[in-house]
Amino acid sequence: MAKFDDSKEDKELQNFLDAVFSTSHSHASVRGYYSAIKGRKNGFRVFLDNSYNMNELQLRDEINNNKLDVYKVLSDYVIFLSKSEIRPRTVKQWFSAVKGYLTHIGIEIYNEKCKQRIRLPKIHKIRKEPLTRELIVRVLNVLPFKLRTVFYVAIASGMRIGEIAELRLSDIDFSNNPTRIFIRAETTKTREDRDTFLTAEATSALKDYLNRYFSWKENESNIELQSVKIFGRTSIAIKKLKPKKDEQRGSVDILEQSLNNYLKNIPDLNMRMRNGKRLIHYHALREFFYTTVSNIVGSNFAHALMGHHSYLDTYYSLSEKEQIKLYQKCEIQLTMSDFTKIEEELEKTQEKQIEIEETYVKLSKFLKQKDPSFEKFMEIIT
Repeated sequence: MAKFDDSKEDKELQNFLDAVFSTSHSHASVRGYYSAIKGRKNGFRVFLDNSYNMNELQLRDEINNNKLDVYKVLSDYVIFLSKSEIRPRTVKQWFSAVKGYLTHIGIEIYNEKCKQRIRLPKIHKIRKEPLTRELIVRVLNVLPFKLRTVFYVAIASGMRIGEIAELRLSDIDFSNNPTRIFIRAETTKTREDRDTFLTAEATSALKDYLNRYFSWKENESNIELQSVKIFGRTSIAIKKLKPKKDEQRGSVDILEQSLNNYLKNIPDLNMRMRNGKRLIHYHALREFFYTTVSNIVGSNFAHALMGHHSYLDTYYSLSEKEQIKLYQKCEIQLTMSDFTKIEEELEKTQEKQIEIEETYVKLSKFLKQKDPSFEKFMEIIT
């Protein structure tokens, strides 16, 4: 390994990572950039030392003195990652991170030239296996109370698991019907406030959970609980928090690991898809929520409840009454308990509606034949 002054390059890297955090307020983003640049096996520094016997500051001088071509270096780096069997999606993410870092230290890089000179690997789009209601109910039956409550909240609200991990009692408005959840900007991926709702089923599960674990009392102020992260880490787990690892990510890790532990001994519930990822995971619940809500009231409303940036303005242009009305149309399909009976009742209701509509058409036709003025009367009332 070449010897060079680590302090200068580490200072530049730290400045860059600080800028990343200042923009994103995401420790996960910082870790991703750090891995791309300083990863022990496949980071950009390892590549530079092995392939060019230099660090990034020396690389900057060589490029700025026209002794090296930055696009050739970046192309070599992509090849290095591909030969190291790094997944195509990760290659693209790391390439973007390194490109940003090199720009930060003073190397000019133009996107158009990157497109012309550098061939990034294609990402294979493998079809995802959707979660079915039957499968979700099976999972709910084997989970402990806490994780079962997390599932109910996720299915009913479309929240990210990181948002659920940060949920406080003060964010929940049980007085609203349906229960309204306020999701604070600092806990979201897009850094924007938004609201979503809970079904009656999820509301009941959440109230039972709060009563059992926090001695929460309905119709009381519960002032001492308002700032508590109800699905967060325990005091014991906090002591195990790794340096430079944010508490939100740590809470998510615990929820994810707990879910995997409960499912790992049940083959049908521990399945993996063709891309190697588990079929049952928290993000799959968001996908189930999106599919369900978009099929009933349209994708715009589903996107907005899930916190997708470009749809929030449309959502907030709706009155509170309109928001609730749209959500209530979806509630029965977001309810998991005894869903077969619910679906049977829904099917009967739909059949009855068809009968009523057919009867209305026949009666209207009959009356029009008997009295021509009836048609004008119908135009007035409709």
